[in-house]
Amino acid sequence: MLIGGLGVGFSAREALDDPRVGLVRVVELEPKVVEWHSGPLGEVAGRLPEEPRCDLVRADLAEWLEGAARAAAAGGERYDAVCLDTDNGPDWTVREENGRLYGARAMDLLASVTAPGGAVAFWSAMRAPAFEELLRGRFGEVRTVEVPARAGEPDVVYLVRVPE
Repeated sequence: MLIGGLGVGFSAREALDDPRVGLVRVVELEPKVVEWHSGPLGEVAGRLPEEPRCDLVRADLAEWLEGAARAAAAGGERYDAVCLDTDNGPDWTVREENGRLYGARAMDLLASVTAPGGAVAFWSAMRAPAFEELLRGRFGEVRTVEVPARAGEPDVVYLVRVPE
């Protein structure tokens, strides 16, 4: 499994708690976030840096995907599941550069690193109708799951499958 964005580590921990998951690779840009998991956040997600099935990669996800896509095209590693939990989603990025993770090029890169029939999930802090249409145009069917938020509108997880 590939996870874009470490944050508090809930996504990685949930994946690692599933015995069917052999490896969780997490790509995180901010070194401090990774460092916190050996300190104050260590107990929250179960000390991810010490977890043998968790590979924490410190990199810009958009740049990392370029290299991973080249490797996958040459017969390299592909992921059965990809979870993009970066920034606040496609329509509310704190870092302007993260917007490139939600464009057509990024969808092609994500599809190329995902095994045929594999799932890709995108977390968003709000509904993103234009992004949903982009997904529908690239992947076909899009499933949405609303996740209640403490206040305001629910968060939304967009789910797609890479064609076989």
